[in-house]
Amino acid sequence: MVRSKRALMVAGILLAGAMQAHGIDLPGQPDQNQLAREGRINELQILQSRQGRADFQAEQQRLREQDRQIVIPQMQRPEIPVMKSNCQIELYGNIYRRVCR
Repeated sequence: MVRSKRALMVAGILLAGAMQAHGIDLPGQPDQNQLAREGRINELQILQSRQGRADFQAEQQRLREQDRQIVIPQMQRPEIPVMKSNCQIELYGNIYRRVCR
């Protein structure tokens, strides 16, 4: 992450210090220097947004790994007393019936 931030800073410095574009200025049109500056600013913003996304994804990955390491104890079910039923299974022909008293 430190290397990528350093690379981003170097890219910004290189873009800011790039040679000015030479060309013919037309009336009513933005000059080449302005276009070059805007282009460098846009490129720098794109690089910063990419770096921000990469940092965000790295942070999310770190948090997911941290969550996986947390062991949650399983909840023990409370023991509920159960009464035995007095049901009997009776056979009537092909039918099984449960008779509870």
